[in-house]
Amino acid sequence: MPDWTHELPPLPVHPNRVLLFIAMEGEAAPLAGRLGLNVRGTPGSAANSIDLVVPGLDPTVGADRIGPAYAAWALTRAIMARRPDIVVNIGTAGGFASQGLGIADLVLARDTMFHDARVALPGFAAIARAHTRLSPSDTELDRLASDLGARVGLASSGSSLDVTTDELAHFARTRTLAKDMELAALAAVCNAERIPLVALKGVTDLVDHHEPAAEAFVRNLKRTCERLAEATVPLLRALRAS
Repeated sequence: MPDWTHELPPLPVHPNRVLLFIAMEGEAAPLAGRLGLNVRGTPGSAANSIDLVVPGLDPTVGADRIGPAYAAWALTRAIMARRPDIVVNIGTAGGFASQGLGIADLVLARDTMFHDARVALPGFAAIARAHTRLSPSDTELDRLASDLGARVGLASSGSSLDVTTDELAHFARTRTLAKDMELAALAAVCNAERIPLVALKGVTDLVDHHEPAAEAFVRNLKRTCERLAEATVPLLRALRAS
């Protein structure tokens, strides 16, 4: 029996309408330029049947609306406006040197969950963790990973950039490859709406390294986003040809 609670629909055959979800404008800019999409302005812009959704900047503080709550809000609104055949999440993440990852390396998510959900109640714990198997099969993941030069594994989500001792234990126990702030929320929405989901993450910082995550993230953001942009174009081509 699988260890995840939810399983998303399989990849569709020749999906026509693709929703590309990216959490931050800075992450989206290199890819938007390649695809002819507009990052700023409306929450979604479309070209060649690809909708780009970015939660946007908070009008009060002027920073990107990051985190699970804004991710779920933006994706739900986009699905209601123009229901896609598939959702593709592209974004940065922390990686793990102990798992052999380095800066700008790529991770294709096999599954996702909330690592900071600690609810000691039967049933509610599974709901809070929201452990979800994403849409690509093992065979499809292996093929895509080979084409993109990516690793395949768990991408665990939370609301904080730093980590606690309990979370480090979770990462070691589950052999987590990537730590982000939106994928598990997107998976919860896709599960509720029964929409397939694929996720590709690029490493900006190493969670199990002594350097503060914020410093590494800022220094490596541009490099990693360029690497993601390079990989996303063939990823989209492969998904739409499947």
